[in-house]
Amino acid sequence: MNADVDKAKGGTSVGKVIALGCGGLILAGVIFVAVIFGVVRMATSGVEEVVQDFLAATARGDYEAAHAHFSAPLKQVQPLEVFRTMAQENPHLFDVQETTFSTRSVSVTEGAVLAGTLTLRSGTKMPANFKLVEENDSWKLLGYNIGSSD
Repeated sequence: MNADVDKAKGGTSVGKVIALGCGGLILAGVIFVAVIFGVVRMATSGVEEVVQDFLAATARGDYEAAHAHFSAPLKQVQPLEVFRTMAQENPHLFDVQETTFSTRSVSVTEGAVLAGTLTLRSGTKMPANFKLVEENDSWKLLGYNIGSSD
């Protein structure tokens, strides 16, 4: 028998079966990608919150609160007074309207990285990246760079 005879007798054509199978595979692929995207967003949500809190504290001039997000190694490289001076000399870098992180990664051994763009209240877009490590069961900044893609 051929497909036309099966179809005429009320059966399913081979073409429909193939189309349904392909559609199912595409749907499964879309669901898989959505799940992976969701898992990455969830895994980096705590990291992003630390970065957002750091930027907000610096923008409002609460340098002690911002500096509290620094890891021990970053505090050695950039003590509170050095950070305060730098932030006061460049307040526009921390007056952030929106963050967009196109790169997000979390690793047990390497820590976390967020990289992307900060949109300042002035409308200027600045490249930014933030490196974080877990320290005493919380995420802390290991390094940050605003205004350069390094």
